[in-house]
Amino acid sequence: MPPIRSQRSGATLDEVRAAVLAEFGPAARIVAAERVTTGGVAGLFRRAHVEATVEFPDPLDPPTARVTIAASPARRIGIAALLADAEAAEARIADTDGTSTTRADAFASVLDGFTADGLAPPRRAVAGPVPAEPSLQDVPSGAASAAPGASTTSVASAVTGGPDADPRAPDPWVADPSAADPWADLRPELPAAAAPAPVRTPAPAVCSADGDLVLLVGRAADVDAAAGVFASRHGLRATPASDRRSGILARADAVRDGVALLAVAAWTDVATTTSLAPDQVWVVVDAGRKHEDALAMLAAVADAPVPLAGVLAIGTEETATPDSVYLLGLPVRTL
Repeated sequence: MPPIRSQRSGATLDEVRAAVLAEFGPAARIVAAERVTTGGVAGLFRRAHVEATVEFPDPLDPPTARVTIAASPARRIGIAALLADAEAAEARIADTDGTSTTRADAFASVLDGFTADGLAPPRRAVAGPVPAEPSLQDVPSGAASAAPGASTTSVASAVTGGPDADPRAPDPWVADPSAADPWADLRPELPAAAAPAPVRTPAPAVCSADGDLVLLVGRAADVDAAAGVFASRHGLRATPASDRRSGILARADAVRDGVALLAVAAWTDVATTTSLAPDQVWVVVDAGRKHEDALAMLAAVADAPVPLAGVLAIGTEETATPDSVYLLGLPVRTL
């Protein structure tokens, strides 16, 4: 059947792409997109968003896996490249044709109109220069000698307390170590020591013998996003088996056909995970989720009597902390 098309919108193209991936899975693709600007007064308060046309396969069609191996570093192409070029051109025009100054003048005019209508307080005038303190003003040359009999004190005597000062008295120019630091609240704190890098344990090989059953467990959306690519990469055949009887029948067919099997289950479905008796279990973890949530999911799967091989990490390119999955204490494979 022909693919289905739908409209989606978001603040940026990356946001639309993430929403489409979460809603329709990796088989969906964006076939058209445009940046739409709405609202605004005299060029101000405008809001821009991206409207995209999404194409995804019919849910009734049998799923297929598509794997693309890039030979060079990732770069924006197609619609993403066109939108990026448009944004760069708009920024250059704003910097060179005086649009920024025009917008600032228009904003000032709007504020002046609010002030005239009594909707905003008047602008405060800039304060004049602060006069210097009398004690810091310069003394004219010869002023000290103009007053007869006036006594003078040397700078050294003023600093050290004079010739009659008690030598046991504390020096006012040396900080008292026992006194509280008045600048402690304003002094920036030193950065904490960097945490040690997590230990990366080598991941075991994926079971691929005839009749072997590999099981992916995790959140439903995460498992569905990873199953197709994982099966294609390791030469596994997907099976809908969900209990002991269907698992045995699927294994028999796999031995006859000379292939290994891949099944999926939710991390909360302990009955399915146990009854399938898999040869290997991988827990699918989204690297962008909270570390505590991943720990809770691993703990629930570890309680089941199944051979837990490690973690299958997805979404590592969409988070600033992709190495957090290595803190789970299990071998990690990434998609």
